[in-house]
Amino acid sequence: MFIAIEGIDGSGKSTVITRLRDRLVSRGFAVHVTSEPSQSPIGRLIRDWLLKPNSGVAHPSVFALLFVADRVQHYYGEVKPMLDKDYLVISERYMESTLAYQGAMGLPMSWLIELHRPVPRPDLTIILDVPVDVAVNRLRSRRELEVFEINKDFLEKVREILLSRAREVDYPVINADRSIGEVVDDVFDIITRYLRR
Repeated sequence: MFIAIEGIDGSGKSTVITRLRDRLVSRGFAVHVTSEPSQSPIGRLIRDWLLKPNSGVAHPSVFALLFVADRVQHYYGEVKPMLDKDYLVISERYMESTLAYQGAMGLPMSWLIELHRPVPRPDLTIILDVPVDVAVNRLRSRRELEVFEINKDFLEKVREILLSRAREVDYPVINADRSIGEVVDDVFDIITRYLRR
């Protein structure tokens, strides 16, 4: 089973996934956790250059094309091999991140969806939702902000697209502006109900 955990920066994805993995492993599941941008050369390029506030990249399509190229490499080089070994794979970010972030940069949703034709959708996508002010405060307390985290108005657009996509595709949305234990409980319940089906 392939699960994507999505949400704006600062929504708690990393923390939730770490706790979730521990809980699932304790219940006997073989779990592989991964994230995007990946550890591939394309993913490292994105992190080392594209996400820096002074990267100088002007056109949004550069972001979209690099993120999708990394995703194709990530899926076939890491995710699918683990799925083939019957692991439950949880990815921090996947397709919906590109649709939301690059959609908020003004790229057509139909084109962004078409770019993803080479990779399958996850079996389950879960959106962690927090108000932008909460997310930015969390990020500022931890580290220097990346290029997408600087502008609150931009993050509001990203959040709106994620919530719109959740309604359109029927993704579960979790209120992540609560204690980490409550959020993990909700995500765990969604996954175990899906597995029972």
